[in-house]
Amino acid sequence: MKRESRRPDISARAERIAGAAAALLWLMMTVTLVIRLMAGDGGMLAAEMLRYAPPEATGLPEKDYAGVGEMTARYLTGRTETFQYRLTAEDGSEILCFQPHEAAHMADCRGLIALDTAVCAACGACLLVTVEWLVLKRGNRQAIGRGMLTGLRAAGLAAAGLLIWAFADFDGFFVTFHRLAFTNDGWLLDPATDLLIRLMPESFFIRLGLKGLPVLPAAVLLADLAARRMIGKTERKGI
Repeated sequence: MKRESRRPDISARAERIAGAAAALLWLMMTVTLVIRLMAGDGGMLAAEMLRYAPPEATGLPEKDYAGVGEMTARYLTGRTETFQYRLTAEDGSEILCFQPHEAAHMADCRGLIALDTAVCAACGACLLVTVEWLVLKRGNRQAIGRGMLTGLRAAGLAAAGLLIWAFADFDGFFVTFHRLAFTNDGWLLDPATDLLIRLMPESFFIRLGLKGLPVLPAAVLLADLAARRMIGKTERKGI
């Protein structure tokens, strides 16, 4: 009798955990998808380079920004194997824009984008399995909905902490991210000698972050509405 009486509690707890997991997977999938899409958008990268790193600051002719942006996007997303852009001099000779150590750093960045893509796919697959299990199981919608809200609150607290840190000390946030993301110091480039860092200053990355940021509240809102709808339907039915 005791074992049977505990089954509903165990089931409800599992459903709450599954609901929280579904919410977190949804948000992680959204964030990684946005990063992947932005990394693969050569036109957008070129436009932001031109805005925050104009020709007078980089030495790159304005007409070549589109080519550099497209080459960068193609390389980061695995559509080309070499990170290099060639300028044509007045005498017809070719000038290589990026030095080997700059290309090596971009190879590290390409690895991060590949990891991002894999995480996005894994989160999507796990989310599909979780939702399918919840639907087929026909579980307690209220428990699932409340679990989703718990997951959203946890994600919100984590995101708020990161945003506060970034706004309060962007340099510290930026450096910490790079030290965690890269196993070497290849990201420590010199603006005096390296075109890559002149094309992608901190303001460039801040702009990309702000550009992708609105997607996250939209994803949270959709998940929140779905969770509250499930809870509301259950309460109306008196379950």
